[in-house]
Amino acid sequence: MGDSVDLTGDGGVLKTIVRRAKPDAIAPSESLPLLDVHYEGVLAETGEVFDTTHEDNTIFTFELGQGSVIKAWDIALKTMKVGEVAKITCKPEYAYGSAGSPPDVPPDATLVFEVELVACRPRKGSSLSSASDERARLE
Repeated sequence: MGDSVDLTGDGGVLKTIVRRAKPDAIAPSESLPLLDVHYEGVLAETGEVFDTTHEDNTIFTFELGQGSVIKAWDIALKTMKVGEVAKITCKPEYAYGSAGSPPDVPPDATLVFEVELVACRPRKGSSLSSASDERARLE
C-alpha cells in the first residue's frame, strides 16, 4: 500500500502504512496522549513473533512521549491516526539496543511491529471538553 517513510532521517524508524485511517480520524495530541494499540512484534532476522496483543485480544495502553515504550513507538505513533495500521521497522538504537529484552529480544535486534492505533484518549482527570476548548484555542 504505502511506501516506507524514514521518520528519523537515519533509517532507524521506518513506517509503512498497511491500512489508512478515515480522513476525519483523530490523531494523538497534547490533549489526547493516552494511546490504545493492538500490535504484533517480530524479530526482523528470524520473523519470530516475540510479543503480540492478538492472541488474547488485549489492548495495550501507554502515554505518548513519556519514555514508557521504546523510542521508535514514541516517534512513529504520533504520526498515526485512529484506525490506521502501520508496519514500523525499528533499528536496535530505537528499540532495546545492545541490552535486548531477555529472553525474547536478543541484543542489537532490529524489530518489526505491525501496530493498529485503536484510540486516543485524554489523561485521567482532564475532561474532553477542556481538550476541545484547547483545540479551539489553538486553531
